[in-house]
Parts: sequence; structure tokens; C-alpha cells
Amino acid sequence: MQNNTLYTQIKSIAKGDESSNAFRVISLPNSKHKLGISCEGFPKFFVFTNDSATSSNNIVRELLSVEYSQPCTIVEDGGISQSNVFSIITLRATEETLQSYFIEIFSIMLSNLPETPSRRELSVEVENLISIFSALRKKPVKEIQGVWAELLVIEQSLHPETLISAWHCQPNAKFDFTMGRDKIEVKSTSCEDRKHHFALDQLNPSANSRLLIASVIVRESAECSGGLSLKGLYDKICNRISAIKFKLKLYSTLATAIGCDYKNWDGVFFDYVEASDTLAFYNIDDVPRIKKSEVSEFITEVKFCSDLSHLIDIKDSSSNFDRSDSVLFKSLF
Repeated sequence: MQNNTLYTQIKSIAKGDESSNAFRVISLPNSKHKLGISCEGFPKFFVFTNDSATSSNNIVRELLSVEYSQPCTIVEDGGISQSNVFSIITLRATEETLQSYFIEIFSIMLSNLPETPSRRELSVEVENLISIFSALRKKPVKEIQGVWAELLVIEQSLHPETLISAWHCQPNAKFDFTMGRDKIEVKSTSCEDRKHHFALDQLNPSANSRLLIASVIVRESAECSGGLSLKGLYDKICNRISAIKFKLKLYSTLATAIGCDYKNWDGVFFDYVEASDTLAFYNIDDVPRIKKSEVSEFITEVKFCSDLSHLIDIKDSSSNFDRSDSVLFKSLF
């Protein structure tokens, strides 16, 4: 909510006059840092750093620019101006969604830094910021529905921090969540039957691995009918965690997953109640599958559909699945 307020505030202030190097800004809560806007309408963070002698090179990317130790004049509410030296991080885009992302994620990063960070400390977070925004220019790794289902597993879990630590969205990742030998693969469907598509390797983990299949029915829904977007689920998760490192990991993995499909971050909604009610977990040993040993080495890219409707959820009292020695599985419920 605070970051939405910041976005609203900077959109209402006058744009900076770069010819005079003066910028109208607002102060970040409980901070020496400022947030302003350029004459082009680009949001700018003015970060107050200490006098560390460490040098850092300025950076210009397609979406972001970073200027370290720049003298400038800032003007706050009431017309009070002051001259000081700031490191300036600029999002070079006027798109509302991107600007909102930028303010949210960099505000989180600033809260992860000392009150007056060194340029070296700031540069580490800047590199993370560049990585996230570079991901938002790439093709999506997964479809929105699939990413939403994975977020739901995190949101519904007993210990979301554990799930966030284990979450992967790299193109070559075989499973959605991995922690040592324990793994979770999430499958979603918009149909009544729990029929899911698998690649051969997804149901044939290594000999000592343990795998759960999370199955959930996910249907698009209007926001007014109880639908939640990716942003809505993200906010629910963040309300349950306090450590900054987990919020950053969550945001970074999301950026990798949705890529340039970020416009659907808060534009596509799914039925949260039905999905929560239908979320189930199945032991790999019970799932109908083709065993890898039965497939000729000369046959590749094997995919098939498996019906899980008749299986027993490991949450059911009749299930004998033992998760007592698994940090990952115990974190689910």
C-alpha cells in the first residue's frame, strides 16, 4: 500500500528541470532518500550514500540508468530546496506498470541496506535490480496460469519462506520446487478432471529423489467475483513474511517466470476460493506414468496426459505418506 501511495505522489508533482539540475521530490518514509520524476516523466530514486572512496561506474541500460555521486538540487513540498550529492537510479520508461514495479522493488531493496549505504553496497542492489528488469524484457518462461498456481502453493503453505527458497523458474528446471532430494511439481487445469500433461522426466525423478505432484483447478474469474491476480497473491504472501531476502527472491523468480508478459501481473484474475479448495498433493508412486526404463533410448521428447482424479491426497487421513523427515514437505501444511 505504501508503494502505491509513493507512485500516486510522484505522479502529482511537477517534473524536474534537468537544464537547471533541479528536481521536485518526495521523501521516503523514515529515510534520507528521495523519490522524484524527470522532465520526461521517468521516476528517479535519489539515494544518499556515505563518503566511501570506493568508485563505481555509471550504468546506462535500455530501461535503467545509474549515476553515482551526482550533485543536484532537490525541491520538496513547500518549495524548500537543498543541494546535495546523491546516487540517482532512473527507470527510463513511462509505462505505468513498469513504474509501479520499479518503485515497489527498489523500495524493498533500499530497506535491505544500511540507513546511509556505501556506493559498493548500493551497487550490489543495483545489479540485482538490473537483473530483474532484464528478465522483464525476455520471453515468459511459463504461462500466467501456471505461475499463479505455483504462487498459490506458496501462499497456502505453512512456511512460505521454505517454498520461496526452493522455487525455481529457470527454463531448464525439471521441477518447480527443489530442496535436496525432495521436489514438488505443480500442475494446473481449468477442467473438472485432474488430467495433467507431463514430460517423461517429470514423473521419473532420480532414484533417491522424492516427488510430490501438486494439482489444482484454476479458472479465470472477474476481480469482483473473488478473483486474485498474480499481484494479489504476491501481496498475500508478502504480508506473511518479514525477511527482505525472501521478498526479493520471490520478486526475482516471478520476473524470470513472467518476463515480458508482466502486463498481466495485475490484469488477469483467477478464482482464489476454488483453487484453494481444490489444491491437492499426490505421491509420485501413486501417479499413473510411463516409466523411463520402458522407453527405448531412441525415442525422445515423450509427453503424456495422466488422470489424477482417483488418487488419495497425502493430506487425507487415509494416506500413509511419511513427510516427517522432509523440511520441504512439512512446510506445505
